[in-house]
Amino acid sequence: MEKAVAGTLRDRNQMTTQNSKNMDALSANPPEDDFQIRCPRLGHQINFAYCRSENSGLPCFKTLDCWYNHFDVHAYFSDKLTKEDFEKSFLNKVKPKVSSLFDLIEQAKARKGKQI
Repeated sequence: MEKAVAGTLRDRNQMTTQNSKNMDALSANPPEDDFQIRCPRLGHQINFAYCRSENSGLPCFKTLDCWYNHFDVHAYFSDKLTKEDFEKSFLNKVKPKVSSLFDLIEQAKARKGKQI
């Protein structure tokens, strides 16, 4: 039993080492446009071209989270964006969805009040 556990631990350590090597070897070049991943916001497959300009010409705030294991997306945007655009895209706090919905409801109520 101890040999089986030792073998499992050895295998797990080798996998961790291999994953670390793979992460170190990630390129700062994005994948081709025919490569797609599932977008957690939209719920369907999209390519990187969409993600990098989704936010009025700036990247989607989730781009770093979604693409980090496919290429060095942080290095890519650090090179391509100004410091201000990088901070605007990725470092600003995003309003929670519920808060955004309440704001939309209040705006609709205000518009309705003006129409009466």
